[in-house]
Amino acid sequence: MPDRHSELPAHPDLEYYRKQAKHLLRSYEAGDAAARDRAAEVLGDRAAGRFLLSDAQFVLAQEHGFRTWAEFRADIQTQRATGDRPVARLWGTPGSYASQADALFTELRRGDPDALQRLRAHVPRYAAATDASTAELRDARLVIAREVGFPTWWELVASDEKSRRDEAERQETWRRMRPQAEAMLAGDTARLAQLTAGQADILLQMLAGREILGTTLGEGLGAPRAAVDVLIGKATSLDLPLDGAVGSDRVEYVRLLLDAGADPGTRADGTTPLENAIAFGRTQMVDLLAEHAIIPAALWTYAACGRLDLVRACFDADGRLRPGAALPRPNPASFFPVPLRRPATSDPEEIMAEAFVYACQHGRTEVVRWFLDRGQNPDVAPFLGYTGLHLAILHQRVEVVRLLLERGADPSIRGKMFPFDAAGLLVILSAADGRDPVIRQLRELLKPRSAELPPQVPLICLFASQRSCLKRSGAHVRIVTVGPSRRM
Repeated sequence: MPDRHSELPAHPDLEYYRKQAKHLLRSYEAGDAAARDRAAEVLGDRAAGRFLLSDAQFVLAQEHGFRTWAEFRADIQTQRATGDRPVARLWGTPGSYASQADALFTELRRGDPDALQRLRAHVPRYAAATDASTAELRDARLVIAREVGFPTWWELVASDEKSRRDEAERQETWRRMRPQAEAMLAGDTARLAQLTAGQADILLQMLAGREILGTTLGEGLGAPRAAVDVLIGKATSLDLPLDGAVGSDRVEYVRLLLDAGADPGTRADGTTPLENAIAFGRTQMVDLLAEHAIIPAALWTYAACGRLDLVRACFDADGRLRPGAALPRPNPASFFPVPLRRPATSDPEEIMAEAFVYACQHGRTEVVRWFLDRGQNPDVAPFLGYTGLHLAILHQRVEVVRLLLERGADPSIRGKMFPFDAAGLLVILSAADGRDPVIRQLRELLKPRSAELPPQVPLICLFASQRSCLKRSGAHVRIVTVGPSRRM
């Protein structure tokens, strides 16, 4: 499966970029609006009076964050810019990337240290900057593009537009397939037997959603087994429906697809099904996928799967993280449409912090205890300031919460995006169903703490797992406002 959103080769060389510069020049001379916009953004009014190949090369270098074509060329030749990119899923919200860039630009001009660190990490000409007062909007745009895996803003924009077109075409195709979908839900195997392989592929992808034709599918198969077997027998690939079914938490459908030969290592949108299940807090799905294979094989996936034996094997006899044990690490933007941290580093402490909070999120008590026994700080917060305690509360992991509190975890810490402490998060869960026995246990553990909730704070799918967190009570809350008014 392709895991990139643009046509950029995995390892572009200098010749590739020379051709890109020539293509930009030809497009500009032909009056292409996009090419002229790109030139004007870098060169201003000068582009209208003269635009040569050297100017096109300069535009290309600037778009990649370099001062000159010579610096860009040197970077390409030293291979620093040619590695595989951690491409992220595109979220398809109109204007979202432009809004993120505008917000980052404001933070840069305000002198925000996190914004400066992001700028230094992604814009080469600012690599040694101590302030961002000279940064421009196009620099902020480049940061956003790089954070979701694209080398330039223009490639992100083009790919985002293509993603929208593809989604519109997919919805239209599904609309035309309504009669066949009805036959699938009715178990009409005779009619399904007449379908083409391509039609079978489409129906299996439709079945991977949370609902179809107004029918909520839940964790079950969602259609008669005989009908699904006919489609599986005709399909050309089971990998796309597998990825969709994991995302929709369709447990029995995922089980059937895996047993029928779907590849758990497929990378739709750049991430594996297991990576998605881990990030979105679907522990039952994590366990199901791990029975077949843990892909990718890395410290953070082992920790999330509760495989203490494999976690231990990631460290040498002296307790040092083995080379390669951390890779691959996905781009967090694949799971959340906002930056979740400062740019990732190869610091072993950061790598272990990520594994630790994933173990907390999925209730892997023995793995959490092992990390704590070897000196792990219980309050590490690699993503948006959220600690293992935050995630354990949100996912109602009572034993992990108990262990973390016993080991000195600080319940007063607040996350960065949504400023709730541990008790505040518990109030949110209690609002869904305060009589739930698990929530009552959590309340007892946190009884000495008081919850202070800022007024009118929108909780928008907190940590992209709110649906999972509230599923126990039957609530399906997408947006909640905690404060004087509450919208459900």
